[in-house]
Amino acid sequence: MIIQSISLRQFRCFQDQEFDTDSRIVIVEGHNGSGKSSLLEAIHYACYLRSFRTHLNRDLMQIGQDFFYINVAYQPADASIPDHIQVGFSNQEGKVVKLNQQPVQSYKELIEQFRVVTLAADDLELINGAPELRRDFLNYAMALKDPAVLAVLKEYRHILEQRNTLLHQGMRHTAQPTDEWRVWTEQLWQAAHRVQLLRRVYLQELENAVNTLLRDYFTDTAPEGMSVSFLYQAKGLHDEETFEHFWQHYTVKQFAQECDWKRSLFGAHLDDFQVIFQHKKARIFASRGQQKLLVLLIKMAQLQQLSEQGEPGVLLLDDFMTDFDHNNVTRCITALKNLKYQLFLSTPINPEAFLQSIDLPELRHIKLGKDSE
Repeated sequence: MIIQSISLRQFRCFQDQEFDTDSRIVIVEGHNGSGKSSLLEAIHYACYLRSFRTHLNRDLMQIGQDFFYINVAYQPADASIPDHIQVGFSNQEGKVVKLNQQPVQSYKELIEQFRVVTLAADDLELINGAPELRRDFLNYAMALKDPAVLAVLKEYRHILEQRNTLLHQGMRHTAQPTDEWRVWTEQLWQAAHRVQLLRRVYLQELENAVNTLLRDYFTDTAPEGMSVSFLYQAKGLHDEETFEHFWQHYTVKQFAQECDWKRSLFGAHLDDFQVIFQHKKARIFASRGQQKLLVLLIKMAQLQQLSEQGEPGVLLLDDFMTDFDHNNVTRCITALKNLKYQLFLSTPINPEAFLQSIDLPELRHIKLGKDSE
């Protein structure tokens, strides 16, 4: 998949502008505030229908305006003519999404056609941030690779919401929970195990892909035997445990707590995973430079997985490598150049100096002026 062009109207600092991006590697250069991040943000929004910088759609509208519009033309790997994603938002009508002029009814329809992986400065939180950030990463990453995962996640959320509603309505702690409550508990237990299995399988595949990239491109600078692993941490559930065994433990210890706290205290919505680097927790023992490299490898591995299943996507790197040393920049760009997906790389410095020793074919260079983001 290659994004050929992007048209923006009243999006962030762009009044009405079109960008030619028909190249496998696109360098976006500009000073701070020129719109580099906003251009990448628009591509991200066309995939996920949300920004990686704000949760409010109105923040994306140009100051003084009441709507924005994004049009992305992209060439699928197996098609001869480009497809178009159109996304508009206004204060009056809300969000409108179309694919080739046809209304998009669900997020699943979109990511079956258009796949984007984004890496920005805040993604370091994937290693050292709160557990909900890693859960969100896992859910979105799994859905990007296999949109059918969305149905499993939706079912889990529905059961969890129904169960929590019953708790909020005043579930009382009795000596023994009712048969109805046992049914809801078993449903959540089963749904949680389905989500956890999908997450564990995905993390294992991602771990293999990360270590392959590490071995192929960083062995000459990495310590001998350097490796990355992901440790999944389930909250209140065990792989080999039957529901009967769980229920016995639950009725003694967790039932009363849930009635008091009025929320479900076990399940996939509470799980986490740790990034392990050199057999130690990366959050604690890895340097900032090592953490940045690990996150970059994770994102590259995501795209590599998509490429291997015949559906290469697009990687957006928002000003992420400018504080790497020259050797790591060279190795990262060499790896990105050799992998079969489109790359957008924003940089506030002269890219000729940034990439002076690296031969980049199919390069498109976008220079942005000094406007306000």
